[in-house]
Amino acid sequence: MTTVGIYVDGPNMERGLYEAKEMVLLERVGSLLAEHAQTLGEVTDARVFLDEATMWRSSRTREDYELNGFRFQETKSFKYVDPRTGAFTFGKSLTDPSMHCAIVDRLHDPDCPDIMVLVTGDKDITVALDYIHDHGRKAEVIGEAHSLSGFLVSKCEVLGFGCHVLQLLARSSKVMEPALGEHKPEALRCEGLRVTDAGGRPVSAHKYVLYRNDRSNQKNPNNIAYWRSRGFNERPPDWEMRLKKERQ
Repeated sequence: MTTVGIYVDGPNMERGLYEAKEMVLLERVGSLLAEHAQTLGEVTDARVFLDEATMWRSSRTREDYELNGFRFQETKSFKYVDPRTGAFTFGKSLTDPSMHCAIVDRLHDPDCPDIMVLVTGDKDITVALDYIHDHGRKAEVIGEAHSLSGFLVSKCEVLGFGCHVLQLLARSSKVMEPALGEHKPEALRCEGLRVTDAGGRPVSAHKYVLYRNDRSNQKNPNNIAYWRSRGFNERPPDWEMRLKKERQ
């Protein structure tokens, strides 16, 4: 029997779905992920990675995760002084490295799942995807439509892994029907994906793709994604010389 593990970047899903105004979907995300994973095989491992500053937009989200057998793995979040207010606020956390390390660690376990479902839109997870591929396992990535990295999508295509948009999975989901009832959100009714700017105004899908890819690659030569988008596995040792030639 095929076994499946689900590994969720909790803050990424919270932030992405909340900013996209997908509250109905956010409150049933655990059920939706479990339903999809069960179509792949038997779910033997389900975890949500959090940090101490994770903000639950709705208590139903956490309850839904728990009802579907997800375990929470909390990590450290670091405070800094906000220069505008002088108050302490949470900044960077260890959620991403904690999730990545756990995934790589599972690859060495005798009961490692045959398929790993990684729920995040961050391009950082591509490093873990390489390890999964090298260990002969399969993976699927599920991300929120408006924050799914273009580089991450491309990486899945190169490795032959599935890559899904959460909103599209929700359209055909049985577990979403009781929650949606007669008030199905526009994002789940529309023929195409809804793409908006930070203020909620609709924008060109073509412009969004360009923005998403630019954001993914960071336009930063110190970023590995910058060089991978140009055909390198890592930042080349002569990157400064190559960068100089590229800008001429």
